[in-house]
Amino acid sequence: MSNQKIYKKGEVLFKDGDKITNVIFIQKGAVSQCLIRGKKNIDLFQLGINQVLGEGVIAGQNTHATAAVATVETAVLEIPAEIFKQQYEGAPQFLKMVIKSLADRMKQAISEVRSSRMEKDSSPCPDEAVPKVFGAIFFAGNHKGEKQKDGKLEVEWSVMKSYAHRVLGESPKRLEQAINILVKLKLAEHVMGKAPEDPDGPDIVQQIIFYDISVVEAFFEFFQYYFYKPGKGDLIKYDEFCANLLEMFIKGAEGIVADRFGVVSLDFSKVQEQIKNETGINLNNDHLLRLEQKGIMAKRRNVEGQGVKLEFEIKEYKNIFFTWKIIREIDKWNEKGFVDMNEKEVKKKKNEGPVCPQCASATTPQQKFCGDCGAKLVAAA
Repeated sequence: MSNQKIYKKGEVLFKDGDKITNVIFIQKGAVSQCLIRGKKNIDLFQLGINQVLGEGVIAGQNTHATAAVATVETAVLEIPAEIFKQQYEGAPQFLKMVIKSLADRMKQAISEVRSSRMEKDSSPCPDEAVPKVFGAIFFAGNHKGEKQKDGKLEVEWSVMKSYAHRVLGESPKRLEQAINILVKLKLAEHVMGKAPEDPDGPDIVQQIIFYDISVVEAFFEFFQYYFYKPGKGDLIKYDEFCANLLEMFIKGAEGIVADRFGVVSLDFSKVQEQIKNETGINLNNDHLLRLEQKGIMAKRRNVEGQGVKLEFEIKEYKNIFFTWKIIREIDKWNEKGFVDMNEKEVKKKKNEGPVCPQCASATTPQQKFCGDCGAKLVAAA
């Protein structure tokens, strides 16, 4: 049973990693077969009338290798993948061989074009380069650095830069900007000094001190795992609401001693009150579900005589929080072309007027749905 749909300009038909549920025939308009990376799309193919999307099901493909975005108002006919496969199986054997061959060729062509476009991405730090540069920081730092008694790692900058470039093939410029992100987030610091060959010249970076190099390891392992895992791209995209919520959970755990498994236990009602006072958000199951969708797990447990407890692994929360902060800085690096070390952090103020109970975005009494999260708003009395 087919279904006709209209997509507006800029509307996404599907994302890379989404399950192929329909084979899509373009009846009118145009579609860009692309890769969605942050705020920009990397175009691979332009498709028009009578062209098809989702034909990979014939070649045994279960998920879309690319995204598809309407470039103008587009009319499509969607046929459920299972019905399409049934019709394909009923075709003459010779015709099946031809269709299968064309589908296989298209799959290979998409893979080759995708690789080529990714290599030509002119961003200062495209997604595929992120685990490489931060992996280079971790491995070069550990190999050439010296661990201190307080857990800090000290490494000579010139030695680290040379090793990362010669052995790991990392660009010194990209390495420098990535380390600037860690310094900006107070995960590392620069030790400045005069160059031996120019004692009267300006101060330059002599050493890098990493406060906790394991955070860097956790970041690039997390990023590379979900970047290459189909359908998990949203986990490496910055979500300001989730990041703010996670930060408040970590803040609420300050002074609480973790158990032998690294789990802290917070009074859930106090957490709710704190978040309500600071943001205006009424913390509920929907918020915890939203965090779960970003890979953040928390357990609520009713303890006799103590009420409801919110329990989570504090180190994991801190690692993911810094992972999101690093991702946000990489986004800004790609937007500006450099890491702005002098940028002032602006804390979002609590809205004084009517707000959405789900995300605390400003609303008006006439609104029925939140413009940011889409939550249904209770009509004013």
